[in-house]
Amino acid sequence: MHASISRLVGGLGLAVTLAVAQPAAADDATALYKQGIALKAQGKHDEAIVKLEAAVAAEPAYGQAWASLGHLYKQKQDYAKAVDAYEKATAIVTKDAILWENLGMAYYRANRVEDAQRALTTACRLAPKTPSIHANLGVIKRKQGDVKGAIRHLELAARYAPTDATYANNLGVAYRNDERLDDAIKVFQKAIAIDGNQADYHFNLAVVYRRQEELELAIPAYERAVALRPDYAEAYYDLGYMYKLNHEHDKAIEAWNHYLEIVSSKGDTPESSKIAGEVKAIGGTPVTTAPVKKPKGK
Repeated sequence: MHASISRLVGGLGLAVTLAVAQPAAADDATALYKQGIALKAQGKHDEAIVKLEAAVAAEPAYGQAWASLGHLYKQKQDYAKAVDAYEKATAIVTKDAILWENLGMAYYRANRVEDAQRALTTACRLAPKTPSIHANLGVIKRKQGDVKGAIRHLELAARYAPTDATYANNLGVAYRNDERLDDAIKVFQKAIAIDGNQADYHFNLAVVYRRQEELELAIPAYERAVALRPDYAEAYYDLGYMYKLNHEHDKAIEAWNHYLEIVSSKGDTPESSKIAGEVKAIGGTPVTTAPVKKPKGK
């Protein structure tokens, strides 16, 4: 019987321990598993799934095969099947932190947030210095409204992976939600120092400066965000208000009209109507927010 794997990397176990099983079933399962992994390596994921499903049918306690199936189902965004496969894998391989982490994130994507938190907590207990586990727990806790708990885990993620910009950015968002604005600025700046080409990092930093009413710092941060992502509607929305507060009405009109152009496919919405009114109020002409209708027959 296939009993355990040492670690799950990229959804595939690297080692397997064999216990007593019916020789024919074990041999069939092993052969099917190897065929499935070979097909996966070739990018033939559907065919790989067929082989791996046959492997676990031949040997239901084949933890490595269940783990690999979970990974393939997750790639196909079939999260219900991914959850089932990872549950079976963790029932067999009870002390593999990466498996529990994968199960936790499958739960999360299946909108089973409480189950996700429990699985990730188990993963954290098994591997307390794994930054990705702390990061995922932190994001879940933040979305649940547990800001203090989120910060605790996100700080650990940033500590164990000090060169990961994503972890720094996520920590900054949690600090911002906790009104620790100076701390948020420091970690957003760190994220930008690590990877300055992410529009979200500049936007998140700009939001903190806006809350602190530091226009001279907020404006260039927003400008950098829209330079990196020209379709960043939310950044143009805020930037227009920053320009208006700074008495740069021409720039405010331009920023808001960019916003209106980006959201025009949605037609008139309360927000677009509000911004169109802002443009008119400072002497500008708002662009249309109605989607263009194509002539019939073309």
